[in-house]
Amino acid sequence: MSALAGIGILQAVVYLLFVRTIDLYEREELKYVIPVFLWGFTVAAGTSLVFNSLFLVTLSSAVSVQVADFFTANFVAPVVEECAKGAALLIAFVVASIVSLRRGGLEFSGVMDGIVYGSAVGFGFSIAEDILYLVEFGEETFVARRIFGGFAHAAFTSLTGIGLGLVPWARSSLLKVLLPVLGLSGAILLHMTFNLTATLFGPLAYVVEFVVLLSYVLLIAIWLAVERRTIRGELEEEVAMGIISPSEYNLLPTYFARTFYYLGLIFRGRLKEWRRARKVHEAAVELAFTKRLGRHSYAAPQQLKTQILRRRISELRGGRALRFGS
Repeated sequence: MSALAGIGILQAVVYLLFVRTIDLYEREELKYVIPVFLWGFTVAAGTSLVFNSLFLVTLSSAVSVQVADFFTANFVAPVVEECAKGAALLIAFVVASIVSLRRGGLEFSGVMDGIVYGSAVGFGFSIAEDILYLVEFGEETFVARRIFGGFAHAAFTSLTGIGLGLVPWARSSLLKVLLPVLGLSGAILLHMTFNLTATLFGPLAYVVEFVVLLSYVLLIAIWLAVERRTIRGELEEEVAMGIISPSEYNLLPTYFARTFYYLGLIFRGRLKEWRRARKVHEAAVELAFTKRLGRHSYAAPQQLKTQILRRRISELRGGRALRFGS
């Protein structure tokens, strides 16, 4: 049983690394993602277990155990669990904002960041919950939940993450307040829909999950296109200023072109240039997003970070433009 739980934990970590990898242009550092995962595994799971149990016991004193269990599973648990998981995202967003604003920028922003952090806390929560199911209901239930439902909690809480991640991109103050509320409400509603479908129709719930995941694939594709357009639009000025070269400008919006360029440097043994190129490109992409965010919100700090990033790029290249294709 312990070996099976270990495999489940490994699976959750692999899922987390996979989702993080999809963030092509501004990948979140593991030192920020892992604590969110651990929150889901410990604090969110423990808090939810306590409150769900309290609700179940309280309701059981007024109605039958079957009715109390049905109501708790389908209407109470989604609210409790999404709030417990969402608390980690709110803390991460606030802390990242405070720390980053001191440097002149924001870290937790955009759809992809919301999906990565939402998935992190969801994967942590999911494996903790499934281990409890392993102890209570046995190995078959655990394996079925791991195979078919491993992405469910990540999908729910990603809506909360998206709501928070879009705050820096919103122009309206009212929208900045509404987006996290709408994200959390969507997460709760999606969670309720999944649980109710599982209760009434069994495996059909996994069909619902599959449709939701396909929707996320489409959303991710759209947002990556937005990020590519942002990089192209915001860095055009940097070419004119001499901050980046025309070759860099053509390369940066295309993830796979950059990857092949890095591989070419590695295979030719130009490791020092490869390390420097990656740092320059990461700073250039961050510069593009910083300029975009600075147009509508947190303008003064973002403008400060714009200057910092320009200096960093110049320092990294030693005052010289990187050569491409040489």
